[in-house]
Amino acid sequence: MVWACFWKESGQIKRSNLWILERDFESKKHGYSARSYIDVLDNNLPSCWQPGLIFMQDNASIHTAHAVRKWFEDMAIPLVVSPPYSPDMNPIEHIWWHLKNMVLKLHPELEGMGKGEEAIRALERALIEAWEAIPDRIFESVIESMPTRVQALIEAKGWHTKY
Repeated sequence: MVWACFWKESGQIKRSNLWILERDFESKKHGYSARSYIDVLDNNLPSCWQPGLIFMQDNASIHTAHAVRKWFEDMAIPLVVSPPYSPDMNPIEHIWWHLKNMVLKLHPELEGMGKGEEAIRALERALIEAWEAIPDRIFESVIESMPTRVQALIEAKGWHTKY
């Protein structure tokens, strides 16, 4: 599980570092929890977010947990309310596709490497390298598509769109 964000500032694309989430072994399924997500936010968002920006995330349960909502409220960071039937309205969802393709382009040897600790560390390094290699024009294209996406969502009355 990874986290990253991007935004446009003074006409330039900006992006955070790619963050590999740590599993929360105190959570019910030893996976990712509001606690592990807040750790990501604490470590990353203060260097990315600035007044005037609105943070967008999907409706994943770790994003909508009470503790996470309170964290955003305490930090005075406004959130976009995401429609439940249009998760792909979040621009980062389209960047993940490019990230996966870039990993495979830069490191085809990872496909079929297995699931051991060595493979996991190699994948983590490849993900970070691939994130940095995604051209800014990809981020720009996703940002520029937002008015069309929003219009499609309005026309669909918050339901599914082709995006």
